[in-house]
Amino acid sequence: MPTGEFSDKALTKCLLIYEGRLGSARADSTYVLENAEVFSKIVGVELLVSKRHNWSVPAEISQRFKVVELGKPFNPKNIVQSILGQLRFGIAVRNFVKRPRFENSKSFIIFHDWWPLQAFHFFSRRSNSILVLEVHNQIPLNMWLMTLFNHIDLFIATNSHKFNELRNRVKGKVILERNCVRPSRYLKQNLHIDPTLSSLISQIRAKFHYVIGYTGSFGPEKNPSLLFELPQYFPDIAFVYVGKVSPNRKEGFRRISNLFMLEPIDIKSIPAFQLSCDILLVTLSAESEVSTKYTSTMKLLEYIAAQKPIVAPTLPSIMDMLSEEEFYGYEANSIESAKQVVGHLIGSLSQNKSIRKPLVERLEQYNWDKRNQRILKYCQGILDLENR
Repeated sequence: MPTGEFSDKALTKCLLIYEGRLGSARADSTYVLENAEVFSKIVGVELLVSKRHNWSVPAEISQRFKVVELGKPFNPKNIVQSILGQLRFGIAVRNFVKRPRFENSKSFIIFHDWWPLQAFHFFSRRSNSILVLEVHNQIPLNMWLMTLFNHIDLFIATNSHKFNELRNRVKGKVILERNCVRPSRYLKQNLHIDPTLSSLISQIRAKFHYVIGYTGSFGPEKNPSLLFELPQYFPDIAFVYVGKVSPNRKEGFRRISNLFMLEPIDIKSIPAFQLSCDILLVTLSAESEVSTKYTSTMKLLEYIAAQKPIVAPTLPSIMDMLSEEEFYGYEANSIESAKQVVGHLIGSLSQNKSIRKPLVERLEQYNWDKRNQRILKYCQGILDLENR
């Protein structure tokens, strides 16, 4: 751990609290690991993660970082199990932090979900620790429920909508720090090429001239029906989706000859896959408040790094990151609008017309190292104020 930059009153440890499947293809897992990579260059880092049914942390991650699994395994798709599991996990985190070796350490504790944070707070609040909540989706905003968050020292909003909602309720305790990406992973010399995936894409390209790609989940907030319908209007174009999908929906996908559904791939292979596509697709439901205002921008940043034309719904969560001149926007829940936009873009590509692309230069401000150094500086400032 680097020394000399911080005094003996500086924060020396970071605990990253993640109630999820660390090492999965989900964006929030990627987020936690990016935090761990950067913070571990500056302070000691430990990842405290919940136990899940039918999941174990990949050896590659547990060998690289200090990972501690806490609580009891539970199924997050069962509402009762999910609530109880998260609360048990929060209590387990509290017990872990109360161990003697943490009593005198100056730490900042970052929670990536607020349920475990509540259980942690009800049983413990110790000095020399800064509690941080990454606000990835949304938290209760009415006056009474916000009292549940009075113990949080710093809120980190990941888009401007979350920031604007919070700043009037937690004045002086919220900062805007967007998600980030590592553009270097999209450089040719740094690409991780999966031979099997590369061969499959080559086979698809032998049959179809254009490939439209999608990486992400297929939950209702993503408007999966549009993902299912759109390929049926363009039989001469290949649609290649990467992500975990239910057996029933997978069976429906198989009936569409130009739709190729891939299981989640290694995160290191995602840049190469996105670069292999001609167009990158975003789908979100306008009926979901999470999708409309709160969804993570990580996928968009990856798409920007790939420097491919983007087709996405014109929702506030998208417009928070991209201007109209940088992508091809369609009406979120309208298949007709999406069909028209894709058709127009394909026509422009086939005629070698000028194509809208996102400004890759904007990624200079979305740098993981700079972002997390700023967060550490904020936390250190809070600790310094408390120690005066």
